[in-house]
Amino acid sequence: MDNALDGLVSQAIVEKSLDAVVVINRAGSIVFWNAAAQELFGYQSSEVLGKYVHDILPAHDLRQQAGKSFDEFRENGSGPIIGSSLLVRALRKDGAEIHVSFSPNTILVEGELYVFAFLRDVSDLISLQEKLKHQAMTDELTGVLNRRAFLQQAEAVYGMSVKSDEPLALLMMDIDYFKKINDLYGHPAGDATLQSFAKNITGIIRKSDIFGRVGGEEFSMILINTPLQVALDLAERIRQATEKLIVETDRVCVKLTVSIGVTMLEHENDSIYEMQKRCDNELYKAKNKGRNCISYSM
Repeated sequence: MDNALDGLVSQAIVEKSLDAVVVINRAGSIVFWNAAAQELFGYQSSEVLGKYVHDILPAHDLRQQAGKSFDEFRENGSGPIIGSSLLVRALRKDGAEIHVSFSPNTILVEGELYVFAFLRDVSDLISLQEKLKHQAMTDELTGVLNRRAFLQQAEAVYGMSVKSDEPLALLMMDIDYFKKINDLYGHPAGDATLQSFAKNITGIIRKSDIFGRVGGEEFSMILINTPLQVALDLAERIRQATEKLIVETDRVCVKLTVSIGVTMLEHENDSIYEMQKRCDNELYKAKNKGRNCISYSM
């Protein structure tokens, strides 16, 4: 096959590729844009040829860094992303953000260096991965963190608090007489109670607070950089809000109360496990004092 025919065949294959194919020159200008790229990004080739690639494709918050990376290629003819498999957020012409995978590489044509990449939309895969990750971290009934995810995050913020010498509060909450709700009204009423309780608390706490269901009717919360009095104030707001909460089911309206244990990080010879033990003891003290109250330790 002679060079001219070889070039025609190669161009036809690339043009018919199901993957988007983009080629840029050493200045970063787009010099080739196949039909699949038009379909993926919404731009006709006439709209992008000659345009700087990073003014078109990356999500806006990625463009500055992408430009810096390309500066290295422009100067040296190579760079850390060449030959790598990458996953980035890109923008369509209509402004929609998509996830694309691509592996940029270089080719020398008549003494000129070009970068080419095959790009594929993997938005559905990323969405599925994020959904599965969310499911793995989330309590299916209440939508808050499950026990495993809560403990993982608690361990992480515990280490951060020790390192930065900041206060860290742990709350344990147990719905009072929850077994009676299940026994008297059935498990659907119990499920509705847990859901309403979790939703009520989620509306009270800060975005930085870590909240999860760690047992049947037991919930825990980590408060980052929070002194004792602030933690106690929040615990009291939760107690009062729970006392006012009425859970409506098909059979009955259920009123709730909650018992809460509170403890603080002791920076010397402490651990998240020790904090949990102290907080659990305080929770049972609250139960023994008649429920619907707060007990705490320094």
